[in-house]
Amino acid sequence: MSGQRRAWGWAAALRSGSTTPWQDWLNTADPGEADPFSSYLPGAQQLGLLRRANLAAEATGRKLPRATADRILAAGVTGRGRGDLPVAGDGEPQRFGPRPVDPDTLPEHEFLRVAAGLIADDIAAIEEAPPQRRGLVDRVRDARRPQEQPFVIVGVPWRARAMSAALAAQGLRPGGRGATAYLLADDLGTVVADAWTARAFDQGGPTWPEFVEIFATAGRLPPRADLPRMANAAVQRYGAAQVRVVLDPSALAAELGVASVPEPPRLGANAVDLVRRVGQPLGGMVPSEARPRLLRAALVGRLDGRGGPALTVPPGWETWLATQAERTHHEIAAAGYPVLGDLDRMLPGPLAADPVEPVAAEVLALALGLLLDPVRPPVKEAS
Repeated sequence: MSGQRRAWGWAAALRSGSTTPWQDWLNTADPGEADPFSSYLPGAQQLGLLRRANLAAEATGRKLPRATADRILAAGVTGRGRGDLPVAGDGEPQRFGPRPVDPDTLPEHEFLRVAAGLIADDIAAIEEAPPQRRGLVDRVRDARRPQEQPFVIVGVPWRARAMSAALAAQGLRPGGRGATAYLLADDLGTVVADAWTARAFDQGGPTWPEFVEIFATAGRLPPRADLPRMANAAVQRYGAAQVRVVLDPSALAAELGVASVPEPPRLGANAVDLVRRVGQPLGGMVPSEARPRLLRAALVGRLDGRGGPALTVPPGWETWLATQAERTHHEIAAAGYPVLGDLDRMLPGPLAADPVEPVAAEVLALALGLLLDPVRPPVKEAS
């Protein structure tokens, strides 16, 4: 019996919803055979991902649509590393190229290289609806009712952008002449994690452990986590008397005259890593300025509250984190900025005994959910 025809038989079965592992398929008394249904046998990554997608669909009482199965089988492999890997035991001689592998023994990151590209394809295909113009009556009313206390929210872009948008939705539109700049701060470990989250949306780049190591070994903070630098930038733009450091959101709410200020969406460690992975292939599909906007529009709502616990700084960098926190605390205090809350909140406690960082298997589970229920065009809010 031809190994090639066995492999095509397995591929055809997976295409129809099978969850049988490759070795079980080979070891059955009468493994099914099939003729090729495409110009080449899909790679081990694609076949292994399709089996996992079938398992994920089965777990929810569903069946993966044939169109989705065909997309997975025809997908390319993104990121660094080898391209499509041949399937061990398919009967095809391999004199050159990568060694054949059992699709079910591949690490999760190989499947994520396929899944990330498919999700990026979906996001790139989204046509953003044009913003709905606010009515003339609303615009005239706002012009006649100037905001009593002009303000802007600054700090790590991930938090500042989300809070600004949420306050605007409540009728408090940031900006205006003589605005007070509120610099969002927190314990430095959280600020560094927020900086990586912002980078995942804007640029992608290194993994979380690599990100921390890059800056820790250089003895400095990521630019997006350097609160004194951001405070100085706010002084240059708004004036020294107009900068406040915020460590207590309730105190900020009191200053703005609202019941509460919204927290940004909560994306767990695995959710942020999925955004980072999807952003890599998306960067080659859309203009660079569109990538973060499309990622936020397509993924934040789907991933909010998911992805496990929040990131923590990896072990081994306690001294770096404590030193940078003390420097940040000293420079903010010495500058004399008014502080809403307790400045000592910037100082992190001991690092967690069980650090939180992305786990590839959990990231893949989130990716499979986005393949089962693909992202849809967002509804554009009125502005």
